[in-house]
Amino acid sequence: MKILQPNWVHHDEKAIFSIDIHPGGEKFATGGQGNDSGRVVIWNMAPVISEDAEKDKKVPRMLCQMDNHLACVNCVRWSGSGTMLASCADDKLIMIWKKSAGGGSSFGSAKTAEHWRCIATLRGHSGDVLDLAWSPQDQYIASSSVDNTVIIWDAKEFPSIVQVMKGHTGLVKGVTWDPVGKFVASQSDDKTLKIWKTSNFSLFKTVTEPFEECGGTTHILRLSWSPDGQYLVSAHAMNGGGPTAQIIERDGWKCDKDFVGHRKAVTCVRFHNAILQRMAPKTNKSQQYCCLAVGSRDKSLSVWLTALQRPLVVIHDLFQDSILDLSWSHNGYILLACSGDGHVACLQFSAEELGTPLSEDDRNSLYQRMYGKNITLDLNGQTGKDSLIENAELLDVSQSKLTAPTLIPQPQQSQAATTLVSSIPKPPPSSGFQSSTSQESQRPILKQIETKTADGKRRITPMFIPLNDEAEVPTAGSSQFSSSSANKSSIVTVEKRPEPTTTVPGTNGIDIDIANLTAQTAKLDSRLKKVSRPEPPARATLPSEPANPSTLPSPEKQPVSIQPVLSGKASPLHGTSVKPMGDYRIQVTNGAVKTGYGPLGKVVANLLSLPRADKKLWETVVGSPVSSFSVSRKYVLLCTMDGSIRFLDILNGSPVLPIISLTSPVVHSTFSSDSRLGAVLTENCTLRVWDLNEQCIFLKGSCQDIMGTSYASLLHVSDQGVPFIILSNGSSFSYSKKLESWLITNSTDPIMRHGLMTTKLGSTARNLKAFPLATVQSFCNFQPVNARSFLDNPNVNWQYEAMLAFVENQIKIAETINSPLEMKHWYLMLGFQLAQHGTETKIRQVLDSLMGSPFPSASDAPKESILGIPKHTLLEEILSQLKMEPKWQRIYMEYTDQLKRFQSQQESSGDDVDMRPLAEGQIEKLQPLNLDLVNDET
Repeated sequence: MKILQPNWVHHDEKAIFSIDIHPGGEKFATGGQGNDSGRVVIWNMAPVISEDAEKDKKVPRMLCQMDNHLACVNCVRWSGSGTMLASCADDKLIMIWKKSAGGGSSFGSAKTAEHWRCIATLRGHSGDVLDLAWSPQDQYIASSSVDNTVIIWDAKEFPSIVQVMKGHTGLVKGVTWDPVGKFVASQSDDKTLKIWKTSNFSLFKTVTEPFEECGGTTHILRLSWSPDGQYLVSAHAMNGGGPTAQIIERDGWKCDKDFVGHRKAVTCVRFHNAILQRMAPKTNKSQQYCCLAVGSRDKSLSVWLTALQRPLVVIHDLFQDSILDLSWSHNGYILLACSGDGHVACLQFSAEELGTPLSEDDRNSLYQRMYGKNITLDLNGQTGKDSLIENAELLDVSQSKLTAPTLIPQPQQSQAATTLVSSIPKPPPSSGFQSSTSQESQRPILKQIETKTADGKRRITPMFIPLNDEAEVPTAGSSQFSSSSANKSSIVTVEKRPEPTTTVPGTNGIDIDIANLTAQTAKLDSRLKKVSRPEPPARATLPSEPANPSTLPSPEKQPVSIQPVLSGKASPLHGTSVKPMGDYRIQVTNGAVKTGYGPLGKVVANLLSLPRADKKLWETVVGSPVSSFSVSRKYVLLCTMDGSIRFLDILNGSPVLPIISLTSPVVHSTFSSDSRLGAVLTENCTLRVWDLNEQCIFLKGSCQDIMGTSYASLLHVSDQGVPFIILSNGSSFSYSKKLESWLITNSTDPIMRHGLMTTKLGSTARNLKAFPLATVQSFCNFQPVNARSFLDNPNVNWQYEAMLAFVENQIKIAETINSPLEMKHWYLMLGFQLAQHGTETKIRQVLDSLMGSPFPSASDAPKESILGIPKHTLLEEILSQLKMEPKWQRIYMEYTDQLKRFQSQQESSGDDVDMRPLAEGQIEKLQPLNLDLVNDET
């Protein structure tokens, strides 16, 4: 081991609070105090570890210096990809830095070797920001602050806030991510360590025992998670009056082990990024372990291996002040440490001392054994899942469920719900939608148009990119991509096809020339071939009144172009697609059979009779490529590119209905959970739902009214025949057959956004069968950029009225879509809101509507219940909330007494009970009760 202390790494004799090595290992960043501001410096690693490079004047030492923070920088962290650097400071800001090719817009001086510019500034904390941590796969970044909160930021869409996690009652001084992606942990001065679930960023576990004797004596509390995910090590714990670094085991979150030896409080811990291995000295067998560095206020540093009971090395008085941060190199044996005295130390280890890192394959095998998942999987879509298996004994049981395509995973959902969710199809890869379980909005992939000139040269039509981030690109999608990010996959060559000239009669006597549609919208060079966009175009908006009517050409000379509204783009399935359903597995392969008449698609049904053997039940072929297919417990639904629909029996493959033809290919298809209904949605927004038991049409309609410029990203139909459509812009709708209208279940409406954000704190488990409304709304929750200020707005008067309007609308939606459990829940929520912020007039209106008439007539009898739930049951739910507020106790006693008299009158039908309401003069206006007299009321 070598210890190096490069004296040229400094912040002008000011404190260095943080240090982090780039994932590539060729550079590192420091953050701390500058002369009159916060300072972030990027240094070259070569002069630190090589004496020859240090002496070579051609090798730069400082690569870039950024003095943009207004106060001391507390933490710097590289993203896992190494393309971005995050810094946080006492100015309450988080800055995201990215390397710039030129120095025109960079913040480095002309003498620096690299130029880095700030691409995003994150504002959300109300106090100093002390620590940062990137999530696996760089999807999120977590920040902790002295404002007692941890904020999760969307690293894909800065500066969007995903969640503000509240729960700490003291300064939050450290945050770290579980490498598996299931948890995020934070440590605070309130003597607690909290573990949060990444599925919904709710509190999962609070650890207090090791910190009960601790005091707030450290500037930071940097905790760390082991690379295998089995151990979480905290800073600044106490054991028997002595400072320790507490080990918290993932298995049961036990706290019976710790690292001891430091004389003062532990300030920071940092695990080596790799899982290490070496031959055990006694048994000569390979052993796997993790490596950890511990820094303390006693100016000493210790390095531990989980395979040893004693530290590998202890270095005393390494600095003149506390050690504030540590960082391991990702691909070597280098450990960097920084101190409050403004110096940096470099420790170089050898493979004989630390061991050798596990290969990627061995590490994946380890994760597979421990968690049932591969670490190389994209965790972007895994953060919302609770299906992570942490007990190895359960892996065999859960293997059959791991292959099911699920959009709404649940840890405790019923078998019926699992079957239902498995039947929901994912959008095909070429349909322009990105599949993600994150509740962030799904956006279509924009594709540029490639054309060819007469001389064979390629030309790409440029795409307008507005300067305003919130401006919409005038294309079919809502996403924005800069030209620098375009690649070959985003360029589509479109062949020229002759189009017949069609004239459609329009409004006000104006004819619409469909043939001129492309020429008017594309405006390409005259030498180029005419092309059409492969993506479904957005609906054109016609001006209602021209600016100068005198200059408007005649209708014969000025045709108006209207682009058709499309729900998406259908495309053939690529390769072999498999969907399981219980013991059945349906496999579809387009173009599997070559004939003289053209290729045929093959559909095979297998029965999983044995754990490792398949039994083929039946096999059939289709003459057109399959664009979408769904599976239920009874039927298979095949949709092909020629617009054909086939319903097959899952037992023998025989047709249930004759082949149905629609005017355009199907984009989405699905079954209800009871297999009674099958639904499809086509490109031209045609919606069809068939009753397979009765073999008849159940619902037919169109969704053109709700599409706008978006696409359908998900289709679901409930057992009651209610279809749900989720759009790519985050909006969602359900159709009422009785009202013959689409109902809004989620949109950008501020009242709905506020209601969903507020009630999400106590959200129920996702279950499409039992809670269709809540599940659909959770798919597309609109999270505002300033989520924290949205929740903490001091002007709260508007929130009461908005929340009441939202809850009452939820009740009506649940009643219309026939969801009794959700309706009962929202009635309970209505009682909660009325108890807190309601008025006597509003409370009496709601209670009277549920109390009903004491002498119901024959015509009133069916109205005594809603969706099978008696109104009096809903009344009792609201009364249970009102009785918690003393000011409503008289109303509670009054209506409780009426309810009892009502029930007794129904039980004794022969008794005449006077249930007529009292006259106005017989009841005084109710006033809030005096709490001293509550017990004296009779």
